[in-house]
Amino acid sequence: MSELNFIKYNVNDKSDITEDLVIRLKNIGFEIISESKDYKVTMWACNQCIMLVSRDNNLPTGISGFGFNSPNAPDGSTHCNTTGMNKLVNKNGHEILTYPIESFKDNYDNHFTTMNAAGVDVPIEYFAGVVYSTSNKEYVNEFNESLNFRTVKKTDDYTTSVCPQNRFSVMWNTNTQENKIDTLVIKTNDIVDVVSKYVARGFETSDISEERLREIDKKYKKDPQELPPRHVIKGWDLNIGGKAKSYVLEKSFPELLPKLNVIVSQRHNHNGLNEESIKYYENEYGSLTI
Repeated sequence: MSELNFIKYNVNDKSDITEDLVIRLKNIGFEIISESKDYKVTMWACNQCIMLVSRDNNLPTGISGFGFNSPNAPDGSTHCNTTGMNKLVNKNGHEILTYPIESFKDNYDNHFTTMNAAGVDVPIEYFAGVVYSTSNKEYVNEFNESLNFRTVKKTDDYTTSVCPQNRFSVMWNTNTQENKIDTLVIKTNDIVDVVSKYVARGFETSDISEERLREIDKKYKKDPQELPPRHVIKGWDLNIGGKAKSYVLEKSFPELLPKLNVIVSQRHNHNGLNEESIKYYENEYGSLTI
């Protein structure tokens, strides 16, 4: 059984400025909580959102892997001297780091120096999922089998996998020749508070298109009593995906971190990622070049 522990993010000094990333992380609510004893990576956290940050000019800037609490390591994994975890570099160039939850704390203490407490200023809760573009269609099954994820939905556009706890999802786009992870969805219980803080701190948001606004209006004409107050949606220019009684409220922040689009999502009787919403953002704003 695998549970997401952290997301690994790399910054390439040749294309992006490390100091800029540090400022951005602090402004979106993260604090540095530890540094590896070999000084190669740092760990940042805001509530239960944890990010392992590396600086490697041999890798592009952006999400470079995942860390899972897992009793089993994917085939081909080797020992990572920096983290003490099992590490597999998959065929897309992304790292899969695993370690048993029972031994994680001891391993963490042996390989990291604790620094500060996690940030709590911004009410983001946990990483809910990513959009993973890959030209290697067969890797979807390899990923699922090695980490005990299961496929819960298939459409012409995406295949969605979810972890055993139903907490973290991967929406696979295999209709591409690219191999990258450029969209991260973060769960919150107070989207207005998160959006207000990010906007006040100078982060740009994406406006909802006129066509999308008409689609949202249709939802309200059909089930006005089952959806959140319309003035909240209009006032904060939020996207709404799903159906009455089961929907998500979302706000997109293009490149909230370098080479990473972030969608802040608040759910109402809704599990996992919302394909309607993800597809809208992908079609409207396109994908990032990493």
